[in-house]
Amino acid sequence: MKLFLLISAILMTAMSCQKEDETIETWWVNSAKKDCVGVGPMSCLQIHKGENLDSQDWQFFYNSISGFEYEPGYIYQIKVKVTPKAEPIPADASSLSYELVEILSKEPDVKMGITNIWKVVKAGSIENPVHPKTKEALVFELNGSDMSYSGDLACNSVRGTIQKLDAENIVFGPGAATKMACMDMSIEDALLKGITETKTYQITSNQLSLFDENGELVILFQAVD
Repeated sequence: MKLFLLISAILMTAMSCQKEDETIETWWVNSAKKDCVGVGPMSCLQIHKGENLDSQDWQFFYNSISGFEYEPGYIYQIKVKVTPKAEPIPADASSLSYELVEILSKEPDVKMGITNIWKVVKAGSIENPVHPKTKEALVFELNGSDMSYSGDLACNSVRGTIQKLDAENIVFGPGAATKMACMDMSIEDALLKGITETKTYQITSNQLSLFDENGELVILFQAVD
């Protein structure tokens, strides 16, 4: 009987110590994965640890969270149980395991609404502009997760960052454009002017409208996908 009690006490102590090693952390999970390099090229979740979200401080998470079914397009706040793994641990493996405890919130990311490839329907007063040589429609790629944009200006191309983006407001950085000499700069000038003057936006029926500070339409896009 004494031996049984002794063994029980040892087991309870061991279990108590194991629980003390576990921690419960609050994490935020971003709305899109990003390419990263762990053991090899892979796609990583982006996380931020803490009660309050700092959207400028996303970090790559190279492992998996047991029980967490991730759906892109949403920002999650979750509680995660972090537990040290028992030895031996492979050299290329994490020393910790992660398990979902609770999903505290799951909200659509407004930044993902603009993430698409867009055809230019109107730039200033110019409707349905096309490339002078190929006669194909001009397209822009906007990425709300990376806060970046790139596009075809007819003769040149432009690439830059999105400086501000929420449910209604958007501000584009000036961007860097190629410097080829063009016979007709009217399309390029209209697009660059529109990008510079854009302050707000609206998405309806697969169309993205960009407006200046006076609410005037400066660029109209149509979703390609």
